Order: sequence, then structure tokens, then C-alpha cells
Amino acid sequence: MTCKRCLRKVIRISACLIMGMSVLFSTYTSRVYASTYSDAVGISEDTYNTLIKGTTVYNGVDYAKKDGYNPLYYFLNYADLRAAYGADPAKLVEHWAIFGRNEKRTSNTQLALAPQANSSKKEYVVPSNQKTKTKKDGMVVIPQEIHSNGGMNRRQETEARSVALQLAQNIYNQVTTNGGGTQIEMVCYATGIVKAYLDIGTFTTEGKLYRTAYGVFIAHEYSSAGATRALGLILDYLNQLCQADKDKEYPPLQWVHVNANTWDDQWCQIVCDNHEAYADAIVSQAGYGKHPNQGGSKQDVQSYYQYATENDIINTRPPYVDGDYKITENQQKNQNPMSGQKPEY
Repeated sequence: MTCKRCLRKVIRISACLIMGMSVLFSTYTSRVYASTYSDAVGISEDTYNTLIKGTTVYNGVDYAKKDGYNPLYYFLNYADLRAAYGADPAKLVEHWAIFGRNEKRTSNTQLALAPQANSSKKEYVVPSNQKTKTKKDGMVVIPQEIHSNGGMNRRQETEARSVALQLAQNIYNQVTTNGGGTQIEMVCYATGIVKAYLDIGTFTTEGKLYRTAYGVFIAHEYSSAGATRALGLILDYLNQLCQADKDKEYPPLQWVHVNANTWDDQWCQIVCDNHEAYADAIVSQAGYGKHPNQGGSKQDVQSYYQYATENDIINTRPPYVDGDYKITENQQKNQNPMSGQKPEY
């Protein structure tokens, strides 16, 4: 069960500077470009306080006294209510009075999550569209997911994690030093760097490496699944760096692998800066709100700027060149834990 203190931190909605990002790149790998938009909108509603202090009365009956009804718990417990009514205490108590009680729903305590495939028992309830140009209220529940590595063996995972950690540290340092220090900037930057890896690789759905981070970072072959896992691995390390920062308090940076183990488009749904966001390395887009495949808008891009150069694209293995692997490693930039051993291409 999520404590109230955590809920207050994760659910808060504040009047703030709104920024979302989408990344666009050239077709060559020497320079990587990204784009961003910014806008401002005031959000007066604080969802946590709205619900915790919301009405519990319908038609003169106080259901808090009658049933122990709590609008916050009722909101958190049922996705269908969140989708239908949002954070509207009047609608929620009306539903409880007319339907919820008869349906034996639970409103007096927060339900523990039932075990489910690839998920922990923790969820993040965050605003969905407040930082997009639609400026709509609405909440989304994003589970903390346990991610598959796509089938990497131990050696492959060691090498892939080495690359991802170094990339994450590079991204974190640049964003906190030269950028605004926001998590969406980190997500956008990570998306750009993974796209640069894809640009020097080959798209395929054959073999065993295409669906892994190893395939993206080292073997230079990828699919939507592999690109998503490579990006997600960087996000995992970015979250660790955020939580270890003693100078700034960052919210959790978590991601869900959308459409995993399917032939559909795949991407990362993200908890980012206490809001819903997404990142899709295949199409090189990242930003607050929902993925365009789920109704998000592509019209939020307003300006372009150079975000990284090829020196920021770190690799433990050289690119495939004319039937051989050309030695182009920068040993000062990158440390390969498996150096001196035969690569597993």
C-alpha cells in the first residue's frame, strides 16, 4: 500500500512551466539533433488535496460516516472510475452511492495490488496531460514493471549494462550541468542517443540479438523491442542517478515496456517529473503525455537545437564495416569490462 506521503509526492499537480520534448535526427551519425517545446499553463487543482478533502455526501447521506467511504481510495482502487470521472469527488461519491456499494467495491482502504506478470506491487498515480498542449486534467496509473532483458546471456547483459550505465552518467552530467536538470530532458537525450545507435545498425527480426539491448549497443542489429529495452536500460540507470543525487530531490523515473512480446510498435511509457511521458527510439520521439499511437499530439514540437555530437555516442564495439569490425573504440571515453575476449556477434 502506498503511504500518504508518497502519494502526496507522486500525485501532486502544480502550476508550473510546461515543457515536452520530441527528438528529431539527421540521417548521418556525426551529429544528433533534438527538438523541444515549452508553454505555460496554470493548473489550479491539486489532485491529492481535491480527493482527500472531497465531498463524501450524496443526496444528504454522508457515506464516510455510513460506509467509511474515502474518495482518494475509491479513485486509486479502480481504473474505470479514473477514466470515467477523473478526480471529481462529486461524481465519485455519486457512483459509490448508486453503483459501488451494490457492486461490493472497496472505498474505505486502498487495495493491495494482486500479483501480475512482469509487475511489482507498486503503482504510480500521476497526471497524464497537464504538461502537454491539450492541457487536460486526468490521471493515469503506471505500474512499476519488472523488465525482461530480451534473452541476453550473462556476458551480453554485462556488456550492455556497461554501455547503458556510461551513457546514463554522460546524459545525467550534461543535463544537470548544461540543461535544466529535468527528467524529461534526460529522457529526450537518452532517446536521441539510442536513435544514433539504431542509425548505425540494421533492423531485423531474425536471430536472438535483435530484441535485446546488446543487439542495439554492441551487435548493431535491432528491432522495436530491442530499441525499447536499450532505452529502458538507460532510464533505469538514470533513475538510480536521480535517487542518489543529494543536492536535488527527484521523483521516481520509471518505465513500462508497451506492447512487449508482440509484433506491434513498442515504446517506453514513463513516470517522469511526476507526470506521464513516453519515449520511442524507433521514431525518435519523446515527451510528456501519451504516445501518438495512444492519442498524443505530434504538434507540440516548436523549435530545434543541437543536443549532442558523435562524441556523446559511446560504444563498446566498433560498427560493422565491409564485412569486418573496424577498430574505432575510444578507450578514454569507454571502459569495456569484456575487453580482450572474443565478441559474441
